[in-house]
Amino acid sequence: MGSSNKALIVSFHDVTPVTYNAFSAFAEELAAVGVFSLTWLIVPLWHGHLLLPPESPCAQYLRTRQAHGDTMILHGLTHRKTGRPLGESFKNFIIRRVYTARESEFLHLREDILRRKIRLGKAILEGAGIGPTGFIAPGWIFPPDGHGILKEMGFLLTETYGHIHGVQTNRSVRAPVITASSRALWRTVLSRALVPALRHLYSDAVVVRVAIHPADLHDSAMRRLWLEVIGKLLGRREPRTLSSWAASVGL
Repeated sequence: MGSSNKALIVSFHDVTPVTYNAFSAFAEELAAVGVFSLTWLIVPLWHGHLLLPPESPCAQYLRTRQAHGDTMILHGLTHRKTGRPLGESFKNFIIRRVYTARESEFLHLREDILRRKIRLGKAILEGAGIGPTGFIAPGWIFPPDGHGILKEMGFLLTETYGHIHGVQTNRSVRAPVITASSRALWRTVLSRALVPALRHLYSDAVVVRVAIHPADLHDSAMRRLWLEVIGKLLGRREPRTLSSWAASVGL
C-alpha cells in the first residue's frame, strides 16, 4: 500500500442505471488490487429520460456502496447541454461541441435554471436513498459564482479540473486529475499515451484523482491500462474517497 501522506482518489463518472453494471464489475477488479474506497458521480436523469428510481438495482447497489463508506456525488441533472445561446463565443462553442460533445450541462446557464437543475438532481438522489456529499458538474465546467448555491444546498465538496474545493470552508487544494477520452478511436489512442505520462507528471502531488468514464471500460486495452496505472499509483499512495480525504485535510 502507498505512503499515508499521499492519496489516490478513484472516481467513476456518469453513473446511471445503464452504466453501473460495468462500474460494479470494474470495482471488483480494483478491489483485487487493493482499491476498496471509491467515489461515484451519479447522473439522476441521464440525457433527460433515464431516471434513477429508488427500487432500481442501480439505486440499491449505490446504497450498499454508500453504507460501506463510498462517497456519492451529484453529477449534474441530465449531463446534457441543450440549445445554443445567442451570441455564443467561439471558446464556449468549442467547449460545448468539441471538448464535451454537448455534455457541458452547466455552461452559460442563468442562475435560476442552474439552481433548479441542482435542486431537482439532489431531490432525485435523496428520494432514491442516496445522500450526495458533493456536486461536480459534467466536464468540471461550472461558474465559480455558483459555489454559493452549492453552499446553500448543503453540499460539502466540489471539483474543478485542477482543484478540490471545500464548499462550506471556502478552501481549495490543488488536485491534478488523470482521465481519458474514449469517445472516438483517435481519442482512445491519444489517451493510451497520455494517461501513463500524466502518472509520471503528477508523481509529487499530494493527492491525485483518477476519473474513469463508461467508455473507458468498453475498450479492453484502456481497461487494462487503467488497472496498470492504478496499480503503480498504489505503490506510493493510499486509496481514499473524496469525502474521507477532504475531511483529513480540513476541507
